[in-house]
Amino acid sequence: MHIDPQEALVLLPRVDLGRTRSGKAVGLRDGAVLALVAVGLSTIEIAALRASDVTMTHRKVLVLVRRNGVPWFARLPSTLGGRLMVWLSEANIWNLQEPLFRGCRGPLTPMGIWKIYDRYRKPRARARRSLHLVPKQPTTARGRAA
Repeated sequence: MHIDPQEALVLLPRVDLGRTRSGKAVGLRDGAVLALVAVGLSTIEIAALRASDVTMTHRKVLVLVRRNGVPWFARLPSTLGGRLMVWLSEANIWNLQEPLFRGCRGPLTPMGIWKIYDRYRKPRARARRSLHLVPKQPTTARGRAA
């Protein structure tokens, strides 16, 4: 599955950086994932990343990626690299061989990364679903609104 980097860049402002789940800062994680998509990495490449693949030299964030068996560095602009640095600091996984991103069931898969992208791509659909949870107005015995 290919995700358009330009669309991911447009979606970044929708990420709620304060969003948490089970005490984990999933908003920061989602922002870092979308930042990597925005620089052109595929879902498979992002899922394969380890925390030790991210380095910072001369104020530049570099991510070691393997494409077709050949290692190369993706350089992130400061705005996108900052999101990744915040995530590494929050998760406390600097220079570890840990997967860079985890979900509630373990390391994120390419499908998990796609779902993060899809969550921010369709925010209105989620809002509509929640409207059904609004309690109805109390009715009288004849079925009219009170």
